[in-house]
Amino acid sequence: MALDIVTIGLACSDVALKPMVRELFERDAIHLDSIQSQSGGDAVNCAIDCQKMGLNAGVVCKVGTDMFASPILDNLKDAGVDTQGVIVDPNVRTSVSIVCIEPSGERHFAVTMDANNSLCYEDVDVDFVKNSGAKVIQYGSAVSCPNMDLGIGKLFAECQEAGMLTSCDMSCCEDMDEELKKLDGMFHHLDIYLPSMYEVTALTGKETCEEIEEFFRPYGIKMMAIKLGGDGCFVTDFKKHRYIRTFENAPVVDTTGCGDSFCAGFLTAIIKGWDIEEAAVYGNAVGSCNCQVIGANLGVRSFEDTMAFIKENIEYVPEDLRARFQ
Repeated sequence: MALDIVTIGLACSDVALKPMVRELFERDAIHLDSIQSQSGGDAVNCAIDCQKMGLNAGVVCKVGTDMFASPILDNLKDAGVDTQGVIVDPNVRTSVSIVCIEPSGERHFAVTMDANNSLCYEDVDVDFVKNSGAKVIQYGSAVSCPNMDLGIGKLFAECQEAGMLTSCDMSCCEDMDEELKKLDGMFHHLDIYLPSMYEVTALTGKETCEEIEEFFRPYGIKMMAIKLGGDGCFVTDFKKHRYIRTFENAPVVDTTGCGDSFCAGFLTAIIKGWDIEEAAVYGNAVGSCNCQVIGANLGVRSFEDTMAFIKENIEYVPEDLRARFQ
């Protein structure tokens, strides 16, 4: 079966705790409303999200053989994601993320990264990726897989030669200047860039979306969507740009994975042939649905249900873009 998208990168076993209070270390114990264990990590989330929305998704990631690998592998299997590209390595520990969720829905992570740190180009079955039939390969996420960062430019070049669109989101680290140098080769072979404002500001030192657009113009990137959280997103094809607001009435329960769900929604729309502004509306909707449920991907709905959500909240869609959703 041909795939529509292959994601590569982060895989974590998430343990989500809510509500987490800042006074935790000043108290003997706190009582939580919810503790949930499930899969997480940008690549895993994006693959599961795309599968939920009707695409055929595959994933390339690395896990160990410990107890924390099971939630990841089980969730991928249950969602129907192709796991041929998953590396199971007995010599590494599966990455684990403790997700501390504030009452507001904002989240903070305590993580172990052994398996993700060890993922590298040599682990990837390049033939599987290139022969998958996928229209897009999504790297989720740059900076968080340091060894993969070294080889992602080579992989992207090979995928472009095979006719695939290359895409990535990213995260942050302490030395973003060094990361920019490391990722230079990737940016020269990148078609779609999906960072958050916080991440891309840290990477470039630029403070506005327009300045960031100019920073990346020389690389030849085809399209960029900068995630702005509750303010929506900024999209550009480097010919014209636009701010697209999000669905402001969505109750925020947990923001974990909402950036990944935006990426999945945006890429789903691009794969369907929509333009970038329509894709931004749809990506915003997927993120708005996901934030209403605790968990990195449990709030993502089917394509049909997401479209129904947009139609029900059409007042948040710019008038010139409503035809796609009515």
